Amino acid sequence: MAKILCVEDSSEFFIYLTSVLKDHSLTQAESIAEAFNIVQTGRDSFDLVLLDISLPDGNGMKILPDLKDSFKAKPVPIIILSTDDDIISKVAAFGIGADDYISKPPNSSELRARVDARLRAVKSYQQNTQQVQLGDLFIDSNRMCVEIRNPKGASQVELTPFEFKILKILCSRPGQVFSREQLIDQVWGVGKYVTERTVDAHVSHLRKKISDSSVKVETVLSAGYKATVKDSASD
Repeated sequence: MAKILCVEDSSEFFIYLTSVLKDHSLTQAESIAEAFNIVQTGRDSFDLVLLDISLPDGNGMKILPDLKDSFKAKPVPIIILSTDDDIISKVAAFGIGADDYISKPPNSSELRARVDARLRAVKSYQQNTQQVQLGDLFIDSNRMCVEIRNPKGASQVELTPFEFKILKILCSRPGQVFSREQLIDQVWGVGKYVTERTVDAHVSHLRKKISDSSVKVETVLSAGYKATVKDSASD
């Protein structure tokens, strides 16, 4: 059973969605503000979002990128639901990150099939990311194991659970900058009281433990941290 956030102001249409997608758990947000409040306060963890375009406090298309970024711990597909069936609206939606576009009123069988297809794609992606390789670092979430693998052999790196999570997040998206706040939310959990200096301390210990690796954790001034592979020519 997947958890689906429905950003939809029509109670009647939400009832229809719950009947069609009865195998899943649906939560309704009747406005943009309520949707962000539900996501950002960590009241629930969602696997997919159904987003209406016409909402009382704005156009759903305009907040789609920010809503997508709000899900920091995992990729969450967003499907647009709209009475606008023109090609311009569809192209615009896909251009800003929509994963699918379904015209209202949707056919019940088609709606179920397209929602389930997106959920399967996310599950497949998550399974594939259980193992991450960057440079000579191999990270295996199933075994909670980190190894430095090079022509000389493989050596295991002993990390604490928090260090492991930080390293996996950074190495899963090499070059992407993660703020300290993002790392706190993803490693310790939304709403946990953890200071930025705590993050810095864990990163400092992590750097020492992977110093023999080709991977380095860089500080990006006033922004956060990113993982990159060392330039062998400059070493």
